[in-house]
Amino acid sequence: MQVLRGDSTGELELSGTRSELLALGRELRNGHGDLSLGEVSGPSPCSRSLSRMSVRRTSGKIMISSSGDSGSLDVQGGEEALALLADNIEGFASEADGDDHLHVDYYPDHDYLAEGSGSLVVALG
Repeated sequence: MQVLRGDSTGELELSGTRSELLALGRELRNGHGDLSLGEVSGPSPCSRSLSRMSVRRTSGKIMISSSGDSGSLDVQGGEEALALLADNIEGFASEADGDDHLHVDYYPDHDYLAEGSGSLVVALG
């Protein structure tokens, strides 16, 4: 699994095989864990490849973040919110075609994302 970050936009792209995305769903349901990510050299058009993903159960809606220098994608949220994100990723992994992608973007009254959460694009890779 890989996560690429565009430093100028803050956009994040997570890609993985079907089995890696299904495993990510399990990690989100567990509510804790640190995952090592495969690094990509020259991740054009993105700025860089992140090396780690951290999942933490807190409370409330999910906050997705990656600070400019951390090299980590951080996902924090309550049990119910993490389960909804897991459902979406697992459903995508099970049903998507090779060119499909899933946008995880905040909008007002979002079911599981907190205001201020970063955007994430999930793709099969």
